[in-house]
Amino acid sequence: MTKDRRDDAAGLARELAAQLAALATPEPNSIAGSRPRPRAGAGGAPSLAGPRAILENASRFVQPALPADARFRSVKELALRALRIVTRDQGVFNSAVHEALRTSLLEVEAALAGLAAEQQETHRALGEEIEARHRGIRDEFEANQRRLRQEAEAQRAWLEDAREALLASLADQSGELRDSIAGLSGAVEREAGARESIGRELLGSQKRLDLLEARSDTAGGRLDEAASRMSVAEERLERLRLDLSHASEELRGARLEWTTLRTELRSGGGHAAPAEPGSVSAPETRSAADPLSAGLYADFERTFRGAEDEIRARQEGDVSLFLGTKHPVVDLGCGRGEFLEALAARGLAARGCDTNPVMVARCRQKGLAVDEADLFGWLRAQPEGSLGGITAYQVVEHLPADALLPLVELAVSRLATGGRLLLETVNAESVYAMKWFWMDLTHVRPVPGPSLGRLMEACGLREVTIALRSPVPREVTGGTLDASDPLVAALARLVFAPQDVAVTGVR
Repeated sequence: MTKDRRDDAAGLARELAAQLAALATPEPNSIAGSRPRPRAGAGGAPSLAGPRAILENASRFVQPALPADARFRSVKELALRALRIVTRDQGVFNSAVHEALRTSLLEVEAALAGLAAEQQETHRALGEEIEARHRGIRDEFEANQRRLRQEAEAQRAWLEDAREALLASLADQSGELRDSIAGLSGAVEREAGARESIGRELLGSQKRLDLLEARSDTAGGRLDEAASRMSVAEERLERLRLDLSHASEELRGARLEWTTLRTELRSGGGHAAPAEPGSVSAPETRSAADPLSAGLYADFERTFRGAEDEIRARQEGDVSLFLGTKHPVVDLGCGRGEFLEALAARGLAARGCDTNPVMVARCRQKGLAVDEADLFGWLRAQPEGSLGGITAYQVVEHLPADALLPLVELAVSRLATGGRLLLETVNAESVYAMKWFWMDLTHVRPVPGPSLGRLMEACGLREVTIALRSPVPREVTGGTLDASDPLVAALARLVFAPQDVAVTGVR
């Protein structure tokens, strides 16, 4: 091989090595980092056209060859053939180096193409992500802008409404203020006129006061004399009031004595039935043969007692006192049977007795178990301790005083243990009730509730209670029970006390 060809091969090798070194990524601050990089190809990867061209050119020098226009070509070919024995190993080496460089170039080119594709994919994904975030930020910005615009519109509308309301309120207040000013002006004018009038009256009053002061000295003596006379008159009035009170008590006692005497005379002492051996004797109640006939008394009952529905409504509350008893509950002098109906409606066994045949017939028409009998005789016929409860509504006022204790004793003996006795009568402490008491001509005398309570306790009953009922209607009292004057209120409570009183006790 000639010297020129060796120089050409060495130059090609150096140029190829420089091109390949330029493909590597230099380290930061290294010497290779200052070398120029090869230009990128169309696909974004660095172009390897230069190294490829060098390798193609170098492939011609793997084995010694002669140019086509070389001088003494034939002689030189003979010399090359002779020298091939010596240059064969060099040619093989050169061919191997060439092939290794070509293969490395192809691998580098493929790796660079992959890196370029990966870079493009990363760039594309990053662009899409940036675009998506940009769209999200833009949508959020637009939504916030719309929300702020709506809030601004709502705030503007609220401010406008508030402004209109404030203007309307100010207009109303200004109108009221003008009216108030006008009223104050008129009041000031009226006050000025009143002051003038008061001034004139004051002068006249002063003159009259001077005249009265002049006369007061004369009237002082007369006033003292009148005061002493008034004191004497008040003392005489107090004595008269006491005398009147005593007279009223004596009159009341005389009336009660007269009523009792009249009852005893009219009864003739013949109302007491023959007593059974060992039983308590007591006067009997009126019989149906009384001059006040049964029909007339039924009419009295309708007129002065009240309608059946009204009485039943009053007595329904008493049914709860007898709930749970296992024995019959009886109503003495049951009348029209209102309480028996109330007991039956609650599932209690109920019986009654009455001396009035009209009343008994009325009860039997209702399907009630009622006997026409005197209450004393009927009670004596019942076994001792056989009744769960005994009631007598508006009955004791028809009996003479000496019949009350025998009645309570007989009733207590017929009650079972835990049985209850209930006696209702007109409230003797109510002036208003006493007005109606004497409307019933069969009434003998009022029986005070505390007296009945003491009789029950004396006969061994426990848990004795006294309850006032049937209040006077408000249209009658006129609200005097709530009067501010204590004296008027106390007097009204006496006059308009409840009309009835119920006394109960348990055996």
